[in-house]
Amino acid sequence: MFNKTIFKLLVSLCACGAPLVVGAQSNTLDTTFNIGTGAAGGFVESMALQPDGKIIISGNFTSFNGVPHGNVARLNVDGSVDTNFVSDLGNWVRYAAIQADGKILIGGYFNNVGYESRNLIARLNSNGSLDPTFDVGTGLTGGMGVAIDGKTNAFVFAIAVQPDQKILVGGNFTNYNGTIRRGIVRLNTNGVLDTTFTGPGLNNWLRSMRIQTNGQIILTGWFTEYNNRPYNRMVRVNPDGIADTNFNAYFGDLTSVYTSAGLPNGQMVVGGHTVNTNSVFQQEVVRLNTNGVYDTNFNTGGIGANDKVESLAVQADGKIIMVGYPSSYNGVGIQNMARLNANGTLDPTFTPNVNNWIWTTLIQPDGKILICGGFTGVNGVSLNGIARFTSSASTPPLPILLNPKAFTNRFEVSLLTETGKNYALQYVGSMTNTNWTSLPSVPGNGAIKTLTNSPLSATNRFYRVLQN
Repeated sequence: MFNKTIFKLLVSLCACGAPLVVGAQSNTLDTTFNIGTGAAGGFVESMALQPDGKIIISGNFTSFNGVPHGNVARLNVDGSVDTNFVSDLGNWVRYAAIQADGKILIGGYFNNVGYESRNLIARLNSNGSLDPTFDVGTGLTGGMGVAIDGKTNAFVFAIAVQPDQKILVGGNFTNYNGTIRRGIVRLNTNGVLDTTFTGPGLNNWLRSMRIQTNGQIILTGWFTEYNNRPYNRMVRVNPDGIADTNFNAYFGDLTSVYTSAGLPNGQMVVGGHTVNTNSVFQQEVVRLNTNGVYDTNFNTGGIGANDKVESLAVQADGKIIMVGYPSSYNGVGIQNMARLNANGTLDPTFTPNVNNWIWTTLIQPDGKILICGGFTGVNGVSLNGIARFTSSASTPPLPILLNPKAFTNRFEVSLLTETGKNYALQYVGSMTNTNWTSLPSVPGNGAIKTLTNSPLSATNRFYRVLQN
């Protein structure tokens, strides 16, 4: 297989030949990650990385690349289905987490694994079979406020495994195996309630959890109270479950905090959604100081994302991958995904085109970027539910496309070529069309070359450059 890189120009030409949208793209899909037809019958909602590089995917899909899999599956490093992993989940799996021994914790909206009753939480062996030694009893029940399905049904949103292998479970519930626990519970390794983690918990659902290097735990969601004390959408909890009163974040009313990611200096970036009435958290993504106060040096003067930020991940170079529903950031058009510089400004060299919402992003140890969600196309390529990018902190900077121009009868773009590489201009009439027409390739020689499409015979075209 030859190594190819796609540089996409999102350039739409109207009948008069004037450019409507122009943007250069230097990121590239990882073409070695071949998912075939991908997820069917639903979407991929979360991912968990095994130490061997395999990926546990979960959601509400019924098959993956034609192989029947109910709501959870495992992919090999190259994106193919791992047929050694066989599971049977009765309903939606929202989240998965990997234990040190390779066993897999799952949580979501299911009530059974195969023919065995498991209410919202279960543990699978490394081959996907149910682990009967993880005894959850009656599991998680009850609900607080409005859950993801628009009702008050109980639901697991997040799972985190501590270094001592105790298990944190969060979501929309009020009871664990007969004991009151609201939105957050900690279990021992056998599934028994850990009573040393102080309750009763939250007054509304939890959306995400993150264990810091010092053992403290960041909780985010829709709540306004933790253990009967006021905490607005975010709280930092000590390992014993008692809130850290030195951390005081505030996000206002009608707001949900969906995600957080830690930075090397102890600060964190936080994303979510707001329609609040008190003019705070309007950017959908912010940076907090170690005490929870907004860092005003992040994206100063910017307007941020225009819609829900579902997931954030920090690269080794400090840049931030942001995914969700946004179609713009600081007034610049994006397609559900963007990369921010460390100061919160938009990184213009990374402009992927994802055709629908993204729920989760992860950065692999090799720096490659994984995304999953409800999309069916990425950069004009048909991809259902999951995709991987090679562009990251560990990837050398890619060439920038220069001076894209649309004239009455031709389109042209220039780029700095590399000796030994070939470059071909490609086009389609619609971004829903995945059959790109390729023009004759031009060999690189280390100099700037201009690629041209002339004459123009269509009233609307989108262009990209293929390097191989």
